[in-house]
Amino acid sequence: MKPNPEEMIVSFEEVKNATSNNNVLIVDVREPDEIKEHGKIPNSINIPLGDVTKVLSTMSEEDFRKIYNRSKPSEDSPIIFYCMIGKRSGMAQQNSIIFSVSKITLVAGQNGLRRCSHK
Repeated sequence: MKPNPEEMIVSFEEVKNATSNNNVLIVDVREPDEIKEHGKIPNSINIPLGDVTKVLSTMSEEDFRKIYNRSKPSEDSPIIFYCMIGKRSGMAQQNSIIFSVSKITLVAGQNGLRRCSHK
């Protein structure tokens, strides 16, 4: 049974706690120039929306570790996607559901998380 996306939205506190938990992968799905301009959530990695499906479904563990300096998440690994307003993170979430990544959650948008982000 596929998870209901409405039930997979995380709170500010959950994201804040995830920044110090290496078992949770926080993925910023914005473009790199947006991150330079607006900053990012600590301990997050950048996988632009157009690359999320390919990276999570077909990239090897070895390549993932080389590029992102993290272990590639398994199907049971918790993942939090975020972007600036929530549209792209929602799309990444939907794509991940299709590819059976089960423990994904969504942040509505970085604007609501300003206290958690830094440049």
